[in-house]
Amino acid sequence: MFVKRLEEIKKNMPAAHKELVKYVEHALIALGRVEEEHRALVAANALAGIRPDGEEEKLFYEHMNLVKEMMVSVLEKTEEDIEHAGDKNWSKNYADGVEK
Repeated sequence: MFVKRLEEIKKNMPAAHKELVKYVEHALIALGRVEEEHRALVAANALAGIRPDGEEEKLFYEHMNLVKEMMVSVLEKTEEDIEHAGDKNWSKNYADGVEK
């Protein structure tokens, strides 16, 4: 879902800032691992006779997707600010800028 967007960002991101894309990729992988661990825990609990709460499961995955979406969205906005650095007509997404 986010792979295409990350590839597009990576393609447009200047070489000096590609580490930002790599960081977000790693963070998304880590969140995927958290989801896998959660699935394993829920499955183990189910085997032990503990029924999962469907509403809590739904909320968990919705929140995980919201966090992933926010991370990619912030990266997209950052990429836009980097792309338009020095353009006085550009309205920055982040007031503190993107330069070090």
